[in-house]
Amino acid sequence: MKISIPVLFGCSGISFALGFILAWQALPEGAPPVARAAAQGAAGANQVADLWNGRGAPTHVPSPVATNNQHQVAPVSGEEQKMRERAETDPVFLRSLIQRYETERKPEMREMIKSVLASVQKPEALAFFTRLANSGDTAQRKEAYAMLQQMAPDSPEMRNLLKQALASEQSPELLAQAVAALRPGATDPAESEAIMAQLGSLAQHADPAVRSQSVLQLGQWDKTGASQGRLAQALADPSPEVRQAAIFAVAQSGARSDALKSTLMGIINNGAESKEIKGSALQVLERFPLSKEEYARYVQARTQAGH
Repeated sequence: MKISIPVLFGCSGISFALGFILAWQALPEGAPPVARAAAQGAAGANQVADLWNGRGAPTHVPSPVATNNQHQVAPVSGEEQKMRERAETDPVFLRSLIQRYETERKPEMREMIKSVLASVQKPEALAFFTRLANSGDTAQRKEAYAMLQQMAPDSPEMRNLLKQALASEQSPELLAQAVAALRPGATDPAESEAIMAQLGSLAQHADPAVRSQSVLQLGQWDKTGASQGRLAQALADPSPEVRQAAIFAVAQSGARSDALKSTLMGIINNGAESKEIKGSALQVLERFPLSKEEYARYVQARTQAGH
């Protein structure tokens, strides 16, 4: 389980961003970190501008990994850059770096080595990630998913490893991480369809953090509108974080079905719904065609919300 685009952003887009920030800040402190990370990423002006202008999802979805936070990467130090360059050209050094990572005790150096390994597209590094991801130790699997989230560009080997994790991982926290690491890319249509089927199934998982991350990914992977029914279900999810994630997914997917519009209209007119989620739904509805009656309800909801 991240980014620079020119920002030409009007007041409505800024309101959309603020709506997501407020929504997640209002969640209980115990809410799963994936939800808070998703909201914080959604609120970034560059990302929201991208969605609002119809260009689809941000390149990377925010992840549940506190140390990575999905590609919010710190500046690379000179020492780290040298390590990366050497690891790219020297297999012996790369293998020694992998061995050092497993024995290093200094947290700062361990993080640096992890960042280097995640940036090296070499068989030795992928074999190392595969071994960690298949480990019976949850801490090692967590490390594997964290490094896979940092890797770019995507590769078939990475996707196969993560698809296996989606099918076998039992820990909800780690499963959410694995989902976040499965970044969309150019894939064979049959493989893309299979991945969306996995995400659609996980969007019904018992854990809300897994559901919310899966919904976010569906919004990125779906290029045909096939997941609109699943997104409509997520908009009615009992968990606020999943409903908010679904609103974000609708925005980034560009989906405009009547079912989605109807569900969003239900959200803005639901007296029991939170002000924050209503505000987010109002912003997304700005891009839907509305009938005269729907527009009247929309205006009334905006007035009541103070927009």
